[in-house]
Amino acid sequence: MEPAPAATTPAPVNPLHALHTTAEAEFQPYGDWVEIVSTFGEPQAEYSAIRKGAALMDLPQRGLLEFTGRDRLAFLNNLLTNQTFDKQTKTGLAPGSGIYAFFLNAKGRIVTDMNVLESPAGDRTWLDMDGRMVEPLRKAFDKYLFTEQVKMTNLAGTKQTLALIGPGAFDLLNQSAQPAVMLIAPLSVGLTSLLGIDVALFRDDVCGVPGFHLIVSTEQAALLWTRLLERFGQFDEQTRKRGLRPVGWAAFNTTRIEAGRPLFGIDFDDSVLPAELGPVTFSRAVNVTKGCYLGQEIVARMYARQQLSRQLVGLKFGNNALPLAGAHLYDDAQNQVGGITSSTVSPVLSNAPIGLGYVKKLFIPLGSTLKAPAEGALHPATVSPLPFVTP
Repeated sequence: MEPAPAATTPAPVNPLHALHTTAEAEFQPYGDWVEIVSTFGEPQAEYSAIRKGAALMDLPQRGLLEFTGRDRLAFLNNLLTNQTFDKQTKTGLAPGSGIYAFFLNAKGRIVTDMNVLESPAGDRTWLDMDGRMVEPLRKAFDKYLFTEQVKMTNLAGTKQTLALIGPGAFDLLNQSAQPAVMLIAPLSVGLTSLLGIDVALFRDDVCGVPGFHLIVSTEQAALLWTRLLERFGQFDEQTRKRGLRPVGWAAFNTTRIEAGRPLFGIDFDDSVLPAELGPVTFSRAVNVTKGCYLGQEIVARMYARQQLSRQLVGLKFGNNALPLAGAHLYDDAQNQVGGITSSTVSPVLSNAPIGLGYVKKLFIPLGSTLKAPAEGALHPATVSPLPFVTP
C-alpha cells in the first residue's frame, strides 16, 4: 500500500535529532515528511528491551490537535466513528479517559485514525494522530463548525511525544513520577511531573506490552530524554542489563506487527473501509449504536450484511522467506488475490517471517493458503490468527 499522502503541515524540527546523531543512531524517512530513528545500532537488544524490559522511543511522526470549548465532545461525536458524547445523558468522555476512532469521508472510507484523549481536568481534548494529518483534519473539521463553542489548535512545534514501552515501563515510570500514575485502562490519561518535568501521558499498548506515551513541551523534550537515560539507562554490572534502552523504528515495527496492530499510512489509508481492517480493529474504533456521523450509512450497511470483498489478515510465510511490503499475494492459479502491507521476522517466534496484508473474501478464513513472492520465487503464505504474539 502506498504511504498516506504528505500533508501541507510543515515537517517538524525534532529537538531530539542532535541527541540521536550524537548517539550514532541510524535514521530513515517517515514518508517524505520527517526523519525517525531506525535503530541505535543494536536492533536485537532494542527488540529485547520492548519484549522483556523497558524501552524509550522518540515519536516525532505523531501530532496533536487540541480541542477546547464546552461543545467540543458533542461536536466530535457527530464526526467520528466512536462515541465521545452520550446524547441521552448529555455527558461526554470522563476526564482522564480516551477512545480510538476514525474520521471518514462521505463514502465511508478512512481519512485518518486517532486516539481521542480527554484531559484529567476535563477542560480539553487531545487528538493524537499521524502528524501529517493534523492540519488537514483541522481544516476538514472547520467546515463543519458553525455556532458550536469549539476551538481547535494544532500543537505542532509546541509538543513532542515520547514513549516508554515494555513490561518494565510501569515500574520505571512510577520510580520517576510525582505524583504516581495508575494508567491501567487502554487510553487512560494522566498528568504528572516526570523527573521534574511536567508531562501528560496516556496508555496505548501498540506493541502488545505496556506502552506509555509522554506528551512534553518541545522545549523540554531533549531534557526529559536525557534525564530518563541518565537515571535508568546505565549498564548494571550485577544484572548485566540496562534498565532503559533507547529504541528505533525497526524494533518497534517488529513488535507492533507481532501484536497485530495496523498503522495508518502503512496498513491502511483513505482507500480502506473500517470493516476491512478486521473485527478487532473495527470494534476498537467503531460504536455501532451511537447514531449518525459522516460515512455512518456505509459502515452500518456493511456491518448489518457482514459482507466484505477483502480484509486485513495476519500472514505466516513459509520456507523462511520474507516477502516485502507491497508484494502481491496469489492463489494456486497465480491469480492476484491480495497484497502485503507489513512484514517482519519475529525473533520470539523462532525468526518466523510474518506480516499483515489484504486478501479477497474467499481467503479470509483462518488457515487459507496463498503464495507470496520472495527471493525470486513464490512461497506459501497462511492466514493466521492475530495477534501473532499473545500479550
